[in-house]
Amino acid sequence: MYQSIALWSHPRSMSTAMERSFTERGDFTVFHEEFAYVFFMHEERAEIPHKHPDPDHPLTYHEIRDLMERERSRRPVFHKDFPYHVLDHLLDDPGYLRGQTHTFLVRDPAEAVFSHATIHPALTREVLGYEPLARLFDRVVELTGTVPPVVNAADLAADPAGTLAAYCAAVDIPFRPEALSWSSGERPEWRTWSGWHRDVAGSEGFRQPRRHYRVPEEQRPRLLEYVEYCRPFYEHLDAFRIRPAAPA
Repeated sequence: MYQSIALWSHPRSMSTAMERSFTERGDFTVFHEEFAYVFFMHEERAEIPHKHPDPDHPLTYHEIRDLMERERSRRPVFHKDFPYHVLDHLLDDPGYLRGQTHTFLVRDPAEAVFSHATIHPALTREVLGYEPLARLFDRVVELTGTVPPVVNAADLAADPAGTLAAYCAAVDIPFRPEALSWSSGERPEWRTWSGWHRDVAGSEGFRQPRRHYRVPEEQRPRLLEYVEYCRPFYEHLDAFRIRPAAPA
């Protein structure tokens, strides 16, 4: 079996930009938030805007897991997802967890939560994603006895070359500078969630996220409560943050 790299994150974390970089590499099959079908379509645990589901897409955790695992029998796999989509399933599947190369990405909740609310004004605590991310991180450490690499989105935006070089070294793959830039445009694998990825679709490489958060003033107290709820989980993960590599 080839390597399977999992990038676990939370919404609005620059995770799709990292995924886009792996698509540009060309040496991995890239999967985009496949497990979201379990949470939003199969189990129907929450509503979400900008949803355009593929009627032929597998729906259950085991079907989606097995789809990605079959692919890694042919070539390396990179899959990006949010643990809250299938946290209970993941925690009950130690064999699958032991077989992945786990990596984590976080962004300061003071930015991510307001960015999230700009696209999803009715967001609830259940879909913020920080607590499930921290729970999965701790479970991976428990199962593997090693601490997986954690990337902070601030480093990715400020020093994409150094951050990606450090990330690639941590997962034992070659760093490819040509994957720091790409052609703008929507990717086919984003169609289910096309409204969520306009920033990266309009980009040609890593860049500082826009901070023009359009949220009604009356929502700010609730969102600030969400930020404070997420912060301990963010800080727990950020304590293991890998630092950008020095220029070669």
